[in-house]
Amino acid sequence: MAEIAEKVKIEIAPELTQELKNENQVIVHCMFPAKMDEYYLRIWPTTYLVCKHTQSRAKIIHQENISLVPNWTKVNPSENFFFTLIFEGLPKSCRSFDMIEEIPQSGGFAVRNMIRNNADVYRVVID
Repeated sequence: MAEIAEKVKIEIAPELTQELKNENQVIVHCMFPAKMDEYYLRIWPTTYLVCKHTQSRAKIIHQENISLVPNWTKVNPSENFFFTLIFEGLPKSCRSFDMIEEIPQSGGFAVRNMIRNNADVYRVVID
């Protein structure tokens, strides 16, 4: 089950931040809460933002601090893990959307009913 995070601090490379100011893109800061054991994470390129009204999809275009399939990122026990996903822009008419990782195995995540904001920057917790 996923929920919206209150505050998550993620640093994005300054050169990427400047590039993003000139683009219509959506930034999602994610946190996986600490687990008791070491674990591994990765993100699939088949992760999308899906507009609830038009069903249009925004593709992931960059990930920060998490590996892309087929590689894995090791997460130490008892540490919250933070990463950032950058997506193509959503249609201007989009008011709410889902973030969905569509994968050919179990374990994909979904964050449902995200409400659009003017900055197109979001913070979520993914369990």
